Amino acid sequence: MLYNEGRGPLWEAHDTGCLAFLMAVLAGTAETDYFGHLHEVLKPTEHRFETADETLGASRR
Repeated sequence: MLYNEGRGPLWEAHDTGCLAFLMAVLAGTAETDYFGHLHEVLKPTEHRFETADETLGASRR
């Protein structure tokens, strides 16, 4: 997998798929120059996913 830093010409290659890479970024185990700082800045204690209804509120019909 290749990804771009988004604001310049630099690319970083990884021997994994997109989902595995994103999970590693969220877990703080990804070896990357671009996203490695996120785990240090945010210092998450746990990951929690919400449903759309929890995030946006249940739809009113």
